Amino acid sequence: MAGVSIELKRILRKESLLRLLAATGYSALLGAGNWVIAVSTIFLFSAIAQQFSKDPDIPIIYQVYITYTVALSLIISGPLQLMFTRYIADRLFEKEVDRVLPNYFGALSLSMLFGFLVALLLSLYLFAGQPYYYHAVFSFTVAVLSGLWTTNALLTGLKSYKHILVSFAVSYILIGVSLLFSSKYGLIWTFVSFYVGQCLLLFLLIYRVIRDYPSDRLFELDFLSRRRSYYSLALSGFFYNLGIWADKIVFWFSPITGDNVFANIRASVVYDIPVILAYLSLVPGIAVFFLKIEVEFAQEYDNYYRAVREWGHLEDLYRLANKMIEGVRTTLYETLRVQGIATVLILFFEEHIFRLLKIPILYIPLFNVLLIGALLQLAFMVVFALLSYFDRRREILIISFLFAFGNFILSAVSQLLGPFFYGYGYVVSLLVATVVGMVFLRRFTGEIHYRTYMLSS
Repeated sequence: MAGVSIELKRILRKESLLRLLAATGYSALLGAGNWVIAVSTIFLFSAIAQQFSKDPDIPIIYQVYITYTVALSLIISGPLQLMFTRYIADRLFEKEVDRVLPNYFGALSLSMLFGFLVALLLSLYLFAGQPYYYHAVFSFTVAVLSGLWTTNALLTGLKSYKHILVSFAVSYILIGVSLLFSSKYGLIWTFVSFYVGQCLLLFLLIYRVIRDYPSDRLFELDFLSRRRSYYSLALSGFFYNLGIWADKIVFWFSPITGDNVFANIRASVVYDIPVILAYLSLVPGIAVFFLKIEVEFAQEYDNYYRAVREWGHLEDLYRLANKMIEGVRTTLYETLRVQGIATVLILFFEEHIFRLLKIPILYIPLFNVLLIGALLQLAFMVVFALLSYFDRRREILIISFLFAFGNFILSAVSQLLGPFFYGYGYVVSLLVATVVGMVFLRRFTGEIHYRTYMLSS
């Protein structure tokens, strides 16, 4: 954390609008740059590839295929992401640095093996009737992505944002360029080019882990020990990622809103485009959230708990706790305020944006609903992160489950109610989960001294 925080504090050392904008832009790059790079390069090069490929449908199938591999790998690796990152944080706190690398390779192997097996089974349905190499490439790609997300979660927890950003930029630019050539030779070669690009990205991230955390051991599964890990975090990670994709899966496989794109791979033209645009609108809010967490809240959190560990004076504990609680409020308020302003501006100019991107304005009503949903998802992310800081494992499990279960059920209900209700399952599930999470957060911060000193969980 220190490197990123120091860099942001250096930028903000002199108070000025220019430096504030520079720090916010830097935060946007580090906080959201990797997935913005991934999405933008895939869509940009896919659009260019349509002019070169022998079949104009190939880039479209390619985009849908990538969405499936990403969705499946995130859901599969979700249980390990939170649990393993917490395990590593505990080992670093205990100065057991040599545990990082061998347990990382253990988690990487487990994640990739499980990803491969699940993807292989699902490929029997998704690519039914297609040659065996489609099954193989899909399964290996999901396996690599499952390992990639586990590695990305670890390096994010260790604050290696710059390395992640540069690695994503290099890899996805090469993936985009390779698409221009591979699309000339057939669909399977575009899938292979994406797989090779993900292998490169994974190797770049693995290099950083090996370089920063050398060890005399290569493989361990100590992170699976019940005495050393928290399995509730595995459930939280699973439900969190499932919740993100639940509404998309419902719309893909509904006979009302989904269509076959290739074999049994389906997409929803009605839903997919507006939801992607809604997610891209989150960049300003994520930038501010990243800035507030790294520069202010993390320092206030560390000051309070250092005083707790070192038996600080009572008046200091109250002062530091009040400052930390104010940091919680400020982080949530400032993030939502900036994102709210961005959302209003988008609502004012949405018709011009859609025409500029050559997207039918017929999508605007659903886009407006999903835009509010994206704002609520950012609020959910902030609450989730703050509860995670305070180690409220039971609470984040509850809100993750509410999000996943509610999003799936309510999105399915919206299918029955008709087009006017599309997107409301996503919005309502996030609203309920976020409000419940804020109640948990408020209750904890109101009793923070009691919960810190008197309760062990």
